Amino acid sequence: MRKGLIGARSLCAIALVSGAAFGAATATAHAAAPPPAGAVLSPDGKRAAWAGADTKSVWDQTRASTSGTWRDPERLLSIRGTVGKIVYSPDSKQVGFENPRGDHAFIAVYDLPTNKIGYVDPSFGIDSGPVWSPDGKQMSFTRSFPGSADQPVTADVPSFGPWTEPPVRTNDTFTVADILQAPISYGPEASGDGRSVAYITREARSRAIYFMRSGTPSRRIVNYPDDDGRELSQLALSRAGGAVAYVRDSSPNGDGEILNPGSDVDTPHRLVYVVASRSSVPRLLGDGLTPLFKPDDSMLVWLNGRSVMSVSLTWDAEGHLTDAGTPAPLFTVASGTPSNLRFSPDGSKLMYTRSSGVEIFDMTTHTTAAVVHTGATDAAPVWSPDGTQIAFRRTISGQPWAIWAADAATLTPRKVWQGTTGAGASYYALDENPTFESTPGDQIFWSDDGMLAFTWEVDGWRHMYSVPAAGGTATLLTPGDGEVETAQVARDHKSIVIATNIGDIARRHLFSVGFHGGAPVELAGGHPSQWAPMPLADGELAYVEGSYNVPPTIYIRDAAGSLSKGGPDLPATYPVDKLVEPTAVTFPSSVDHMTVHGQLFTPTHPTGCALIFPHGGPSRQMLLGYHYYDTYTVLYEMNQYFASHGCVVLSVDYRGGIMYGNAWRTFPGRGNTSASEYQDIQGGAAFLLAQAGVDPAKVGIYGLSYGGYLTTLGVSRNSNIFHVAWEMAGNNGNAAVANLASWTAPTLLEQGDDDRNVDFSDNVAVVRAIKAQKPSLEFQTHVMPNEQHEMYMRFRDLVDVYDLGGQWMLTHLFPGVANTPGDVGGSVPATLSLTIGGPASFGPFTPGIAKDYSAATTATVTSTAGDAALSVADTSGGAAGHLVNGTFALAQALQVRATRAGADTPFGALGATPLSLLSYAAPLSNDAVALEFRQHVDAGDALRTGTYGKTLTFTLSTTTP
Repeated sequence: MRKGLIGARSLCAIALVSGAAFGAATATAHAAAPPPAGAVLSPDGKRAAWAGADTKSVWDQTRASTSGTWRDPERLLSIRGTVGKIVYSPDSKQVGFENPRGDHAFIAVYDLPTNKIGYVDPSFGIDSGPVWSPDGKQMSFTRSFPGSADQPVTADVPSFGPWTEPPVRTNDTFTVADILQAPISYGPEASGDGRSVAYITREARSRAIYFMRSGTPSRRIVNYPDDDGRELSQLALSRAGGAVAYVRDSSPNGDGEILNPGSDVDTPHRLVYVVASRSSVPRLLGDGLTPLFKPDDSMLVWLNGRSVMSVSLTWDAEGHLTDAGTPAPLFTVASGTPSNLRFSPDGSKLMYTRSSGVEIFDMTTHTTAAVVHTGATDAAPVWSPDGTQIAFRRTISGQPWAIWAADAATLTPRKVWQGTTGAGASYYALDENPTFESTPGDQIFWSDDGMLAFTWEVDGWRHMYSVPAAGGTATLLTPGDGEVETAQVARDHKSIVIATNIGDIARRHLFSVGFHGGAPVELAGGHPSQWAPMPLADGELAYVEGSYNVPPTIYIRDAAGSLSKGGPDLPATYPVDKLVEPTAVTFPSSVDHMTVHGQLFTPTHPTGCALIFPHGGPSRQMLLGYHYYDTYTVLYEMNQYFASHGCVVLSVDYRGGIMYGNAWRTFPGRGNTSASEYQDIQGGAAFLLAQAGVDPAKVGIYGLSYGGYLTTLGVSRNSNIFHVAWEMAGNNGNAAVANLASWTAPTLLEQGDDDRNVDFSDNVAVVRAIKAQKPSLEFQTHVMPNEQHEMYMRFRDLVDVYDLGGQWMLTHLFPGVANTPGDVGGSVPATLSLTIGGPASFGPFTPGIAKDYSAATTATVTSTAGDAALSVADTSGGAAGHLVNGTFALAQALQVRATRAGADTPFGALGATPLSLLSYAAPLSNDAVALEFRQHVDAGDALRTGTYGKTLTFTLSTTTP
C-alpha cells in the first residue's frame, strides 16, 4: 500500500489498495437447530447438506468443530431438474449429487471454495449412484439407457480453475478459438434526435454496449467480461442520447427458467437496466423486457408480465442522465400480456397490443381505449407522423390479410387496403429483428404525406408496396428477383431504407426507396453485405457490414458517403489474411433437378477432403461472407476453419430457405412429409465430388438444428457418400431410427440440455435407439448442461463445442495424421499492482468567482487477471465525496475520471460508493493511466481559509484471477 499527496492549497490524499476481491459466505454466530435427519454429514464433520423442500436446491450448515454448535443453514444453490443423492468429497470441499432431469440425469459437483457447479461426463443417459475416489479426483457411477444394459462409468471430476483454450492442432494455420474470437456487432439503435447510436457487441468472453455520437468515435459504456453466458438485448436510447436502457438475460423456457449456461448457484432473472451514456455504471431497474423512453425523456417504461412498469428520469442541462426514481407499475392489465409498446410522437399516449387487439393508454387521464376487433386479429400498430392516426394489420379467418387504420381520438377502425386471394393472401413479415438482439421493429411505414408502405408477396417475392392511407391501389416499390428483408422509415418520413438481395441474390445491400415509387437508390453495396439499417439525422445512416474476412462491424455513413467505423477492433490473433472468399454456385438437385444455390469455399492448398454444410432454420440463407445471425457467423467461421485444412466446403441453400421467393420457401414435401429438401443435399454432394481433387473417401457432412437433421438424414441414408458426420442439436427422431440399418459412418452428436428449439428428448431417444439396436456404430456424444440450442452462450462452451467437432471431422477425414499436442510453458503468479504518480494540485481556490479547477496525476496498472476494474471511493466517513477543511466542506462534489490509450470514462461524482473508472478485459503490464480531478466552485460558495483535502481510496480488483 502506498499513499500519495495530490494537493497544495486544495489537498487530496490518495490511499491505494491493490488486491483481489472475492465473495465469501458469512454465518451468524448464534446456535441454530441441528441439520434435519436426512442431512448428509461431511467427512470432517463440520458441514451438513440436504435437498431443499423444493427439490431443486441444496442447503448447507456448518460448525467450527465436530463438537461445535451449528450455525444457521444457508442455501448453497438452485439447479434445473431436481436434487437426488448427495455425497461429500473426501476432503469435504465439494458436494456431489444426482441431478435427475426427466428422461436424463447428471452427476453434479458443487465446489465450495469457488462457489461453482460442474458436471461429471454429462450425457444423454441417466446417471446415478455417485461414489468418490479416495483422492477426490474422480467419481464412479452407473449410466443407464432404457433398453440397454447398465454401464459403470468412472470419470474425472470437473476442474474449477480458469478455462484454457484448446491447444494448437495438427496442421492448424489458425485455431478454432482464433477465428471464433472475432467480435460481432449487432444492429444499431438510434437516439430520438437521430444523432447517437448504441449497439451490442460480443467480443470472445465479453458482452458489451458501445455508444457513438455523430462525429465522435465509438466508446464502450457497458462491459460484462466474465463469460457468464448472460445475453444483452433490446437497447433503447433517450431523445438526446444521454442514456441507454437494455435487457440482460434471456427469455424463460416453458418452465419459467432463464438460461443459466454458467450454472450459477442463484437463478438468473431477465432484468432491465439504464446507464448514462457518459458513465459506465448501470442501474438495475427490475425484472422485465423491451424498455422504451418517453419522447420527452421524462420516463422510461418496460414490460413485466401483465404490467407496464415505469420510472421517472432526471437530466442535467446537457441532456445527461443524473438520476432515476423508484420503479412502479404505470398500469396493469387484467388478463393477457401487453407487447409492442409504441409512444405517440408527443408522448401523450402509449399504444400496445394485447389479446389479439390494439389498445392505447392515455398518459394524462390514465385511461385505456381499445380498437374493436371482434373476430379479427390486429397486430403491428404504428402511429402516423403527427400522432392523429394509427395503422395496423388485421387478419380475419378465411380472408386475405388487410391494412386498417383509425383516428387516435375515436379508434373507430376503417379498412385501407386488403390483399387478394391466392398468392400473397397470407402475410409474410419483414425480419425486423435481424440480429436477434433488438426489439422487433415496425411492419408498416407511414410517410409525411399520408402513404403507407408494407410488404406483400403477391408476385411470389417479399416486395415493398405503398397505398394511400385514405385507401387505394397498391404500388410496387421494389421490383426484381429478390426480397426485402428489413426496412426502416427515414427520419423525414419521405422514404424507406431497405436491406435486400434484389440485384445480388447472394448478399444483402441497402437502398433508399420513395413512398411513391421510382428507382431505388443504392446506399451501400459491393462485395460485403450490409444489414440492420438505422436512418439518422442529416441524411446519415448507421448499419452493420460483414465481408468474407471482416466480421459484422458498425458503420455510420454521412450524407456525402464518408464512413465512420465503430469499435471494437479485431484482435491481433484473428486470421484476417488467412480466409478464403467463397463464391456463389448453383447445381441441380438429385431427383427433380431444381436449381439449388450455394456458397463454395475453395481452399488455397487442397488436401482432398470435402464437406457439405446445410444451414439450420430451415428459413435461412447463407451469405458470401459473415452473417447477421451470430450463430451463422460462427458456422461461417467453421467453414473457413475446414477450408484452412484444405477441405472444399459447400454450403447448401436447400428448399425451404428464404430470399429465393415464395415457391422455394414453401416447396411441398419438406421435412417429415417426404424430406424433399434432402435431394438438394444429394445434389450438392454430386457437385462436390465433381470438383477437381476431391477424394470420394474424404467427404463428410455437418450442421446445426435443421441442418443437424439433414446431417443425420445424410449419414443414415448415405454412409456410402458421407463418411463422417457432426450433428448439432438436430431434430432427428424418426428419421435417424428409420435408417439405422444403413447408418455406418462415425457420427458426433452435440446438444445443450436447455434447448428451446429442439426438444432434448428427441436426441435422448436417438441415442437410446443406437445403444439398443446398433451398438457397433462409432457414435460419440457431447452434452452441455444448461446450454441452449446454439450452445454459444459462453465463449468457452462455443470453443469447446466447435473444437471438438472440428477435430472429430478432421481426425476421421485424415485418420493417419497424428494429433498429439506437446506441452511447453511457464507459470505466471497472480499479480495485481497499482502505483500512483506524484502529487496533483488544484492550486488556490478564489472566493466569489465561479470556476472549474483541474488537477491530475498518473497511475500505473499491472494485472495478470482475466478481468480487472479500477475504481475510487471516499471512505473517510465525513462529507463523502467533498473536499474538507476541518469542519467545513466544499459545496460541490469532487469529480474524478481516468483515461488510458483507447479508453476513458467521463467525469463522475465521487462518493462513498465506489465509482468505476476503468475496466480491463485482459491481462496487461505497466498500463499508463491518467487520473484527472475536477472541482467546481460557484460564485456563492463559502470558502474557509486553509487547506481543503480528502483521502481517496483507489482499488484495483478482479473476480477471475
